[in-house]
Amino acid sequence: MKRKKTARISTFGSRITSIISVALVLTIVGILAMTLDASSRVGQDIRSNIGFVVKVNRDATDVDVNRLDKQLRTAAYVSECVYTSADSILAQESRLIGERIDSLLDENPFGAEFDVKVREQWANSDSINMIAGRLEFNPVVDEVVCQTSVVDDINSALGRFTLVLAAIAVALLAISFVLINNTVSLAVYSRRFIIHTMKLVGATGAFIRRPFLLAGLATGAVSSVIAIGMLAGARAYLGTLDVVFDQVLPWAGMWWVALLLAVAGPLICLAASAVATNRYLRADYDDMFMK
Repeated sequence: MKRKKTARISTFGSRITSIISVALVLTIVGILAMTLDASSRVGQDIRSNIGFVVKVNRDATDVDVNRLDKQLRTAAYVSECVYTSADSILAQESRLIGERIDSLLDENPFGAEFDVKVREQWANSDSINMIAGRLEFNPVVDEVVCQTSVVDDINSALGRFTLVLAAIAVALLAISFVLINNTVSLAVYSRRFIIHTMKLVGATGAFIRRPFLLAGLATGAVSSVIAIGMLAGARAYLGTLDVVFDQVLPWAGMWWVALLLAVAGPLICLAASAVATNRYLRADYDDMFMK
């Protein structure tokens, strides 16, 4: 009786160890997924602020300005367009200098401006240069100011950062699969003699596999729940530290991370259980003593 009790405790402890090990690996995968999601949102936010300034001729009429305003706001490449009148620009410059410029000049030296932000697919130097070239043919437009070198630097930095994260993601996913496979394989290895005994009494391969596959699914499911809970707790804690986390990593973005872990955990454990069980189904008795 004492020996059976010890065996049950050992099996239970082995199962708990497997669940904790898989949960920790899935947590690392979840952190990586959250980082990729946050970096994608930051990149989109940076690109959404890329654009140019359209300076209007000082002698342009209100009709001409309204026509240009409608053209910009309805353009497919525009995500945001802010109009600033010549008087507003004069007032802004007066506040910066600290005295009334209009009292020193006979007329307003500034013209109206349109601050244009382009959509993400047009947020590159080639597209902006093409758009600026077309706008400069408009007689209402005096100048189009766009800093394409800054745009190139931003896109280059974002591209390198995304490439580094993608490389890390591939490496971590491979390592995660190997670690989970080894963890599940060790759990099956501890019961290899049971597999051999079931073969001797005539049990079919499907009958032998079934409990191991179900155990693998259960291990993956419980580990996924634990990993999702840990990530949700970490996200809630970060939200209390700074509101920026609500923008960079909103709760809506956590759903796809939770779904990824809920699917990946059971599937990887199921595949690892199937591979490990098949290995010992094909093994001879002498092979049972080899790792």
